Amino acid sequence: MARALGPDAEVTAITLSPKQVERATELAIEQKTPNANFRVEDALAMSFPDNTFDIVWACESGEHMPDKKKYIEQMMRVLKPGGKFVMATWCQRDDTEVPLEKRDKRDLKYLYEEWTHPYFISKEAYKELINETGTMNEVTTANWVKETINTWRHTVYKGVKDPRGWIFKPKTYVKCFRDAYCLERMHRAFKRGLMEYGMVTATKKMNYF
Repeated sequence: MARALGPDAEVTAITLSPKQVERATELAIEQKTPNANFRVEDALAMSFPDNTFDIVWACESGEHMPDKKKYIEQMMRVLKPGGKFVMATWCQRDDTEVPLEKRDKRDLKYLYEEWTHPYFISKEAYKELINETGTMNEVTTANWVKETINTWRHTVYKGVKDPRGWIFKPKTYVKCFRDAYCLERMHRAFKRGLMEYGMVTATKKMNYF
């Protein structure tokens, strides 16, 4: 999330993990980016006042949220009138016209349980949740599978190619292979259309009261 634009922008990033805040702060200092700050915040109950940020950017967090409606409502609340909202998130395909088959449900269940995701929804469902807030102009959605799908197998390759993991942290390296299998399952789900890489954008109405 950001206040203002250009070189004077102030960027605030939130996470539930104090360790992530600590590490991100260290990296910001190393990379000389004093305009970036990091806070422990619950995305479903943010402490920021209404109409705080000029931009709200949500990157691969929606899939982790147990309450998608609250998640959307909170982001729309802290966005200033005229502000820009952008979200990138893992989505399941829209099943309103063609219901999920037994295989689809089985594969989604595996992904939920392996990475402890509560559930996925479609980009169309996100659009509906945004529209329900009544605060936003036209919502645009897109599926960026073609732009992102190669990163899944690249991540597998990067994770298992270095043999030092097996030498120095064998238990962690074994887990890495398990994660690699899950990443491959994600790749296949995206490739066959069960999953989509959802991009959602909108601007907040100037007068929404």
